[in-house]
Amino acid sequence: MNVESGDLPARLVGILLKLHMTPNSCVVRLERGSSKKQLVITNGTLAFAESNLPDEHLAHVLIRMNLLARKDLKKISAEMKSGRGSDEAIMLAAGLDDKRMTEGTYEQAVAILASLFAWNGGDLRVFQGEGVSRRQCRLYLSLPLALVEAARRAARDHRVPAPFQPLVGVVFANPKPGARANLPLNSAEAFVYGQVNGRTPIEHLLPALPAGAERPEELIQRLLLLGLLKLETSAPEQGISAAQLPSAQVSGQMEDLLRQFEIANLYEILSVPPDASDDDIKGAYHERAKRYHPDLFESKGCGANRHALAEKLFTYITGAYTTLSNPAARANYDEMRIKKESRVEAAVQGRAAADSEKERMAETLYRAGRASLKRREFEKAGAQLKECVWLRPDIARFHHLLGVAQSEIALQRKEAEQHLLKAIAIDPMRSDSLIELGKLYIKVRLPKRAEAQFHEALRVDPDNSEALRLLQTLRVF
Repeated sequence: MNVESGDLPARLVGILLKLHMTPNSCVVRLERGSSKKQLVITNGTLAFAESNLPDEHLAHVLIRMNLLARKDLKKISAEMKSGRGSDEAIMLAAGLDDKRMTEGTYEQAVAILASLFAWNGGDLRVFQGEGVSRRQCRLYLSLPLALVEAARRAARDHRVPAPFQPLVGVVFANPKPGARANLPLNSAEAFVYGQVNGRTPIEHLLPALPAGAERPEELIQRLLLLGLLKLETSAPEQGISAAQLPSAQVSGQMEDLLRQFEIANLYEILSVPPDASDDDIKGAYHERAKRYHPDLFESKGCGANRHALAEKLFTYITGAYTTLSNPAARANYDEMRIKKESRVEAAVQGRAAADSEKERMAETLYRAGRASLKRREFEKAGAQLKECVWLRPDIARFHHLLGVAQSEIALQRKEAEQHLLKAIAIDPMRSDSLIELGKLYIKVRLPKRAEAQFHEALRVDPDNSEALRLLQTLRVF
């Protein structure tokens, strides 16, 4: 099936949501210039993603995750030359187990899917059947969940189309029926979606959103990338520059953008991926110029501050375009950028070595807490697992087991709820945490909440016998 280029991200989202509703297996292949990427779909789920860009190869993803040493690349290459597939070669060369390989495959899939949100054109084709692939590690990841995670990553890393960065104009909900169906938004995203009532100006929406860990601008960008919201940046017959919009709104957005530019690389300044074509770079530059050229801010109504901000922004924009539009200059810049990223990576690996002792201690405490819990020494287990969580607050199973231990202690059940919720937030596919949370709600006599958790566990794992049994128990009582 051919899909013409144009609004490629919107087409991709639509196709993946349709595939989610069917048991089909297929390959979604995307090409733009020399860049080629594909998503392998198995029974309506994302099995894995692949790319011909070196930075998106699984081995390089594992290196960035500190799960693979750069020195192992030669061993992997030798294994592949002997006829082994990439997954098997990596596992043999680096001694990675299935869990680590799954983590890397998930990170690779989300990163590749996130990068596609920045494509403003290309060729998209769907081929029936899974094609020829020797990948052993498969995710079977829900397509709606994959899309939401990729949109979050793209917004966080500022890899969004130029019209969405910075946010200027009016947003409104996608008029297509069922646009939000099946997309697992978190509470913050759902709140933003609910605040859009008809045609809502961005300058009215942003102040209504609570400040917190998730930036309001990024929350809106996620919904735009997923197609839940639409953005209109110009009137029907008249373009709108940043100079024509309310002063306080634009000044704040320009200051935010300037702070981003100060630490961004040249591709991020133009909001294009590193594999962007010459036409993409030129188009991104002209889009930025329409909004921030200093000449647009020379009227008395704009004020000296906005004009000065525009000059600073445009210095970054023109500098990025001058370098990236020149093939030789771009090649030199790419070489320096890769070297710099390698140095950063080396520093990260150095810190990882220092953190390895912390990880070892956390694992030791986890095993001790699990043993104490098995002996029904709940106070002791809670104390051990609290230390474990303090050392590694990003591990879902640590929060899960602490929540299980604390749920057995009446005075700690509120804290137990928080740790089980944290485990679910880190890993939404943990049906065991959902079940334990439901059991906790039964203990504190909140059967409706318990029932909701058991139903959610069945959504994640339809064959979960414990969730079915507990639901039947609730119906009896």
